[in-house]
Amino acid sequence: MKLLEVFVREIAIDRETEYPVVLLESEELGDVLPIWIGRAEAAAIYNVLSKKTFKRPMTHDLIRVITDTLGVVIAGVEITGIYKETYFARIILERGKEVYYIDARPSDSIALALRAEASIMIDSELFEKYKRNLRVGQEDDVIKRMKELDPGDFGDMDL
Repeated sequence: MKLLEVFVREIAIDRETEYPVVLLESEELGDVLPIWIGRAEAAAIYNVLSKKTFKRPMTHDLIRVITDTLGVVIAGVEITGIYKETYFARIILERGKEVYYIDARPSDSIALALRAEASIMIDSELFEKYKRNLRVGQEDDVIKRMKELDPGDFGDMDL
């Protein structure tokens, strides 16, 4: 499997389905892969992108504290496949010479990778098959159906 590095371009709302969408962009290719995710996961990703902090750690922040405390490095995440419209991912953890692969949802993996400043990788064939040609500053049908994220779309997150 050949991997391609991507970054989170933004979180948007698909106004047709009302579901949040994380847009993963490849700098190398310039294309975007949309992945529809849950509201809680979108909020977790949005909080990192907007540099929002809370008095007490949220779930992904807590996982980061635990890994740091145990001397485990979040080396990256890989989005590895899709089955029946569900993407699959894994979190790569390292401690010394030991490497662990943890099965996880892409949205949770992305939220954790952003907190750890770790790489987000995707199977290049998967990206090629499901990518969209969305360019910054240009709109196509997908972008026209999406609106920029409004924090209120995720409910009250002031904890």
